[in-house]
Amino acid sequence: MKAEAVVQLPGFDRSKTINRDISPSQASVTIHSAESNGSHKTDILGVSEMIWGFENPYRKGLIINARSETAREKNLFAESIDRRRCVIPASGFYEWDRFKARYRFTLPDNQLILLAGFYRKEHGSNRYTILTTEANESMVKVHDRMPVMISRDEIRPWIYDDTKLPEFLGRKQPELICEQDSGQIRMDFE
Repeated sequence: MKAEAVVQLPGFDRSKTINRDISPSQASVTIHSAESNGSHKTDILGVSEMIWGFENPYRKGLIINARSETAREKNLFAESIDRRRCVIPASGFYEWDRFKARYRFTLPDNQLILLAGFYRKEHGSNRYTILTTEANESMVKVHDRMPVMISRDEIRPWIYDDTKLPEFLGRKQPELICEQDSGQIRMDFE
């Protein structure tokens, strides 16, 4: 599956979103209900850029992930996860081990990863966070958590079908390909 197949929806600007790494506090493309208030009256999908990370009301910094096991119980997340779910398409994601080594995770055959998230409006901008769950065998050697992922045919059910929410939050995640990412090495010679 190509990223273009998922993001060919009104409001998507390729020039701003393809072929770049996204860090917390930056905007990235998301797929969500086309209704701006998050209501589920229609099942029309919208695409727009949102900022990654909720502002933390308790201390400095951003909240970029939420535990799927407890997110619905937290006042900070409950309304958003129930009313404003979104999908974040990505070619892969990074995670760091306890030695600060960076690893890139992808699906087999470079399939598009669809991360399950939810959003809310803060200071006039939509901001999202990504749901996480316990790491599976492909991830546990690097980190004990991993994103909740969905398949392409689950985009609408994830966003609109409240009855399936527990199923999405509690299921086993797909096996991923893990590669250590050393980044670019710079060599200066005098």
